[in-house]
Amino acid sequence: MDDVGVIHKITNLISGELKFNISAMTIEAKEGIFEGNVKIFVHDKEELDELVNRLVSMSGIERVDRYDTE
Repeated sequence: MDDVGVIHKITNLISGELKFNISAMTIEAKEGIFEGNVKIFVHDKEELDELVNRLVSMSGIERVDRYDTE
């Protein structure tokens, strides 16, 4: 899958399927590798765990890390 397809799948999962609001998103390309940050708000840890598990199971995604903003 091309890189735009992966980005589309990510945004479709987050805002389409799971109905989370994306408040910020950045994507950078370096030597054919795309790295990005997505800022979303979830209600609880279970929602976050579901999102992380579904993201890491997607083809084209190598790693998912969590950062707290508070």
